[in-house]
Amino acid sequence: MSGAAAWTGRGAPTVAFASANTFSWLFSNPFEEESDFTPSQQRVPRVEDGRPLFVDEANGHILTKAQLRRDALSLASSLQSLHGLDPHDLQSLPPSPNCHRPEVAPVVLIQLPNCLPFPSLLLGTLAASLTATLVSPALASKEIGWILQTARPRVIITSTTCLPAMEAAIRSQKDRLFFDSVTVYTVDVAGETYPSPVPIAEKQEKEKGRDKNKDKDKETKNSWRRLLTASRHHVSTPGRFDPATRAALILWSSGTSGRSKGVLLSHQSLNFSVTSLWHDADFYLRKRQRWLGFVPFFHVYGLLNLLLLAIPTGSTVYTLPAFKLETVLAAIPRLQITYLVLAPPVAVALAKSPIVEPYAKRDSRGRNRFSSVIAGVTGGAPLGHDIIAQVFARLGFRIRMGYGLTEAGNWPAALGVEVMIATHVPGERGLLPAEIGEPGELSGPSPTAEALTPHGWLRTGDVGTINLDGSIRLTDRIKELIKVRGFQVPPAEIEAVICSSDEVADAGVAAVYDAERATEWPRAFVVAAVRTQTHSELKALAYRLRDLVEAHTARYKRLRGGIVFVDQIPKSPSGKILRRMMKEGQVTGVEFQVYEPTGAPSKL
Repeated sequence: MSGAAAWTGRGAPTVAFASANTFSWLFSNPFEEESDFTPSQQRVPRVEDGRPLFVDEANGHILTKAQLRRDALSLASSLQSLHGLDPHDLQSLPPSPNCHRPEVAPVVLIQLPNCLPFPSLLLGTLAASLTATLVSPALASKEIGWILQTARPRVIITSTTCLPAMEAAIRSQKDRLFFDSVTVYTVDVAGETYPSPVPIAEKQEKEKGRDKNKDKDKETKNSWRRLLTASRHHVSTPGRFDPATRAALILWSSGTSGRSKGVLLSHQSLNFSVTSLWHDADFYLRKRQRWLGFVPFFHVYGLLNLLLLAIPTGSTVYTLPAFKLETVLAAIPRLQITYLVLAPPVAVALAKSPIVEPYAKRDSRGRNRFSSVIAGVTGGAPLGHDIIAQVFARLGFRIRMGYGLTEAGNWPAALGVEVMIATHVPGERGLLPAEIGEPGELSGPSPTAEALTPHGWLRTGDVGTINLDGSIRLTDRIKELIKVRGFQVPPAEIEAVICSSDEVADAGVAAVYDAERATEWPRAFVVAAVRTQTHSELKALAYRLRDLVEAHTARYKRLRGGIVFVDQIPKSPSGKILRRMMKEGQVTGVEFQVYEPTGAPSKL
């Protein structure tokens, strides 16, 4: 494999990083030998072909390393031969400061929950040197329509459950000539037996019933398994290209502040992100890893931390199509899970839910049912320190805070990524280098121009501080700051204080505008731990929470926008609070004003 300079931190020597097609790199045992990027304690013995990499938690079906590789190559060949998807048919995008020639190959859209076909379909697309775009199954047809219009996929693979919304989105497209030629394949996630073959009796039954049931015939014809069998005897080999400029993936931003944007990630970016995760994986301890895969694979967090990282490390991921607390709690001791990839709401549930209590009880040796778990990680949204401490006290494992962006993957500080905290630099805002996440964003030069400076710095939108030792503390997002009479209030700080109360199950804070005083005030949306409280009990709780915030924050951070008790806090699949919905009045509940209207001081 050829080497390439991945990045250079300030004052750090340039180090070589292997550059390759992500499919080839993942299966090359990249962590077998010690290197600049793989410390000796992170070396992983060669992963044998029979190693189970993905297991369906519900039915026990197993996808081994060998079968995953073989099926991905078969899928790659079918995508090229059945649909004429030529990896050399490239769309060149405008150059950015960090990528002189961003290239997008024909696009394959994958819209699935976590399931065993997901890794095979994704890796098959990458092996074919095509570009994959991953889409949430939760999207409505209008949201899907925007993605179709932007990404213009040539092949679509969706679940049978999502098919009606996908078909409606296709019908809404103005370019019918293009979209009428797009083939849509389906995966019956609930009834899927992959990687087992479809039983012969089932095949015969379908053949007999074809004339009687046209819908079933269409289902069989458009099943994703057709891609598996079409080129079984003509296995493809991964193509060659420049991994630094070829887009492997188009992911979609969360849309917390507006319409979702397509974000391009190169093959080299993915490889580097996976490497950086393993470089800092102090939970490894030379033990076989068993992980629960309920964080969505279509999101960069689950994609990197679970799906892609499992392959070079030989870890086993037990997939779940959706998160259910009871299912997760039962699976952890039964499967002897070693590491938990969490979203913030899950961490809150582990800290506070009464359902967890039986799993927290310790035996005579001081062990509970989470004893196999060495550590966990959370990402996608902030998590208060009090929640982390509560989980440790209750269940006995530590939670690490992850950091990353869809645009730039993730990285630990140990790798020396250069960081600038900018305050009053003309034309600049809090910045980070973007080499790791090149090529940048899809959909015209405007979003990219807003995200990258002419010198190649990526504007992350984070607010934070840096101390004399070079340690960085991120406190919130620029777009989410509440502007209280010239002061900037981070919602996450107030949320952490509110969630420290045992009387609170979850909380979100957003701005409410006071036109009379021409300022924003913080408003808290709270899920009470006890849902059956009367109006007077909720009012008393609101005042206790007011006092709690007063005791732990500055005067200008007080909840003068009120407290609203709601059934749930609106969040993205990755756990990011959708503050825009709260700010725009889309979230309603029982509201209390805990300050007198005239009590807003003229001086803060």
